[in-house]
Amino acid sequence: MKQGGQHPIAAGVTALVAVAVGVGLIIGIGMFVGANIMGLGGGAADDQATDPDAGASLYAPSPKPTKTANGPAITLDASPTSAPEKQAASTSPTPSKTVEEKPAKKEITLQAGIVAATPMERIDLTGIYPGGEGAILRLERNDGQGWGEFGIPDVRVTGEQFSTPIQSGRVGRHKFRMKDIDTGTYSNVVTVTIG
Repeated sequence: MKQGGQHPIAAGVTALVAVAVGVGLIIGIGMFVGANIMGLGGGAADDQATDPDAGASLYAPSPKPTKTANGPAITLDASPTSAPEKQAASTSPTPSKTVEEKPAKKEITLQAGIVAATPMERIDLTGIYPGGEGAILRLERNDGQGWGEFGIPDVRVTGEQFSTPIQSGRVGRHKFRMKDIDTGTYSNVVTVTIG
């Protein structure tokens, strides 16, 4: 052995440790860069702490009013049975007012399965009649000559719903409605063009 020199084994171990540290640093830097590129880095959490929208990927557009369609085949009553009351903010307690609810208005809603048919093609008429359980409905038609009975058996409301198939050989534009024979209440009008 030489005096004052380094042992060859110690020099080899030192070199091996230096190479391992260098390779570890290169791999660590590569993993850090790769994680940040893929969005897995810890920086996003720090950004979200100061900016809640940082890194957000969901976009919701601002609400806009919808346009109403012209000439719906079915019309429903969208008015509520009772409107909520707005109370003004005050420091003194005020007695609450009770709102008397009106009974729901019975309305017959009629709908045609198709709006254009060939002569004698089956047309399914369906609808709902809230509160009209057991009512007897009569179908009426207006083909330009005024309203008259269509000439099919009366239809009974079951489960607040009704349906009947019809056929007509008369060519032209026909309007149909249902009539509650007890109360005289009419449904909305649906139009079917035959021809």
